[in-house]
Amino acid sequence: MNSVKTYMALSSEIDPAHIISMADLEISIALASTLVSFDQQRQVTSSLAEKWEILPPRKIHFIIKKDLKWSDGSEMTALDFKTSLDRAKKAYPTDLKALFDSVESIKAIDKYTLEIETKLDVEKSGILLKLTEPMYGLLSIKNGKIDLTKSSGPYYVQSKTDHELTLKANTQWFKFRNDMPQTVVIRAPVSGADQVQQFQNDDWVNLISGSSLMKASTKKDLENSGVKFWERSLDKVFSLYPSKKFLKNGGASTIKYISSHLDFNELTSALSGLTKADQFFPRGYELWSPVAPHAKLQQDSPHDQKLKVIIPETGYALMIREALKKALARISGISFEIEMVKLPDLNERMKKGDYDILGTGLAVADPNFEGAMSFFFERSPSFIASTEAPFDFDNQVKKARELPTSKERAATMRSIVIESQEAGYMLPLFHFSSMAMAKSGVDLSQIPNSDETVLFWKVRMK
Repeated sequence: MNSVKTYMALSSEIDPAHIISMADLEISIALASTLVSFDQQRQVTSSLAEKWEILPPRKIHFIIKKDLKWSDGSEMTALDFKTSLDRAKKAYPTDLKALFDSVESIKAIDKYTLEIETKLDVEKSGILLKLTEPMYGLLSIKNGKIDLTKSSGPYYVQSKTDHELTLKANTQWFKFRNDMPQTVVIRAPVSGADQVQQFQNDDWVNLISGSSLMKASTKKDLENSGVKFWERSLDKVFSLYPSKKFLKNGGASTIKYISSHLDFNELTSALSGLTKADQFFPRGYELWSPVAPHAKLQQDSPHDQKLKVIIPETGYALMIREALKKALARISGISFEIEMVKLPDLNERMKKGDYDILGTGLAVADPNFEGAMSFFFERSPSFIASTEAPFDFDNQVKKARELPTSKERAATMRSIVIESQEAGYMLPLFHFSSMAMAKSGVDLSQIPNSDETVLFWKVRMK
């Protein structure tokens, strides 16, 4: 059967405009296409927009391709895009600040022309780069709500239950190919199961996304059994993120104390596929700093604190929990309770704030660094918290976005990331890589390593 079968932590409500995890990202790209996208050289190119025209100083026109159709065969229009973007802004005003804080208005000039007016000079606004993000893909809106059975992307929702989601190929999609998977069936992973270890012996699954965090012997055994791998360079960071409540109770000093006393070799002795993180972004990315953070060593004991750490359930979570448990146990003055949280429940748990530290991996390879910074600092709840000045990092990010050039914005945002680490508002531990594994019949060779993840429509079925 021409079908991909995989496991993902599914959110109870699927919304391509709301992306928290890599699973959300993959599903978002499957269900909606954007005006513009990246080519393999990471240059902005046309997608649903045939072309665009800059009208200085503050307007840009996108001309929608005239032969585009929704998955049900009906015609796409510029008004559809305006409605979709207006709905995203209304639904997620905090999460999508990176785009909408820079936009004055969105108008459908005619059937095929979408006009976006920016608040600053359009050529300096970075609007094209921002619009490549999958959160701004075209969604079908009915009475203010999304209809995922009608799609502008490579797939539409055929069926959904609490434990399984089935996507069907959109034959009307402008890049449709007969050799892409005709269906994608996604099941929720079994809680506590090691999907990587069980991959070869699981007769149902044929593709799985994971990470480089696995035992070397496990990867060798999988390769010997015929499993094919797709892997990026270092594109993720695992960090400790103190909650805002913890920070207000002196948590920054505790994070600095952990940083001063954590034995990295102890932490990683049972892990492979990683490298120590001296700062949040890996070398080679826009916001990596050639000047390393200089966090002051915290030698004073935090006086027998008992801290609650939460870790979302991912394919590598069990390994991380055990490694972190052993390493933290050697730090005197603190005892730790580590709780696993289901990934779809993480956002609500962060809003609740009934923990001291979140330990999780985040993707840091987004070429739209302004969008990434908004995700880390400005969404509600944020991963890297903000308090009062001088640690009002969310406000600093907003002001940085108003700078006139991309170079100035990057330099300022780079400083904000470094300052947040030095202040004890986050502690990066190690960098690692995105990875996917496929069984016979599933071809990943057409997916470039420049992509953030394995996109279903780029998979080829043999």
